[in-house]
Amino acid sequence: MITKPPIDELTEKAGDKYSLCCVVAKRAKELNNSPELPQNFKPITYAAGEFDDGITEINRKK
Repeated sequence: MITKPPIDELTEKAGDKYSLCCVVAKRAKELNNSPELPQNFKPITYAAGEFDDGITEINRKK
């Protein structure tokens, strides 16, 4: 469960929970076997932090 950053803040940035779930899950999957992931971090927590910091974004197609 993501507690830091708060899920409500992330949902507000993403616009809805579905979009948040998609962007964080996709990035966590990329990080899963990557040397980018620092030790002592879970991929989903790290991906949520990246989204909160603005490193990853949601690209909405029109």
